[in-house]
Amino acid sequence: MTVPVDGRVRAVVPAYFHPAVDPDAWDRLVRCAPMLRLVVLNVADGPGERPDPMFVDAVRRLRQAGVVVAGYVDTEYGRRRTDDALADVERYLEWYTVTGVFFDQVSSVAEHVGYYAALGEWARGFGARVVAFNHGTHPVEAYAEHADLLGTFEGPWGAYVDVGVPRWVRARPAEQFYHLVYAVPPDHLGDAYALLALRHAGGAYITGLGGPNPWARLPDGLFERLAS
Repeated sequence: MTVPVDGRVRAVVPAYFHPAVDPDAWDRLVRCAPMLRLVVLNVADGPGERPDPMFVDAVRRLRQAGVVVAGYVDTEYGRRRTDDALADVERYLEWYTVTGVFFDQVSSVAEHVGYYAALGEWARGFGARVVAFNHGTHPVEAYAEHADLLGTFEGPWGAYVDVGVPRWVRARPAEQFYHLVYAVPPDHLGDAYALLALRHAGGAYITGLGGPNPWARLPDGLFERLAS
């Protein structure tokens, strides 16, 4: 799924809420499928110990709507054993029939590029069609050769206001980059969306939620703002 020629930002949604707890949120994702670039499935900071039937059904509905769903895999900034990370990838693909992988806590330094290049290659070999690296900051450019999506910002609004963009980022398509911005004051939500273009990001998730898990629910008005 790519950003269309109208240039509108599409949502990259960390869907870290259970369908049994918030079924309406998953219904909203299905209804708003055209506005979604990626939905991240995080069962238990990974795929869990066994398939969860409610997540299986939720992913099936999203896939039928044409949404790319990616399984969440922690990499501990290059410290996690490759075999353990790939075991998570295989479980997501087998249990939930996801079509992508979302590698989280991805290093940004040159010494770990080879580690992530191998993860991405193996994930595609297992059947993943979309690979996302979530750095949370701008990495060295070499990472861009090994992932379809790069998360180049994750943090609160106060930090987003002053974030800079390396020259190499602006030389690549905006749809390769996404930003996750939380704790945005209500009167600055419009400013946050306006800054996305200046920050060269074609994907985003903007929320007023903060605290230990700002991804605990879908923010009100998310898709209305994306459609405007």
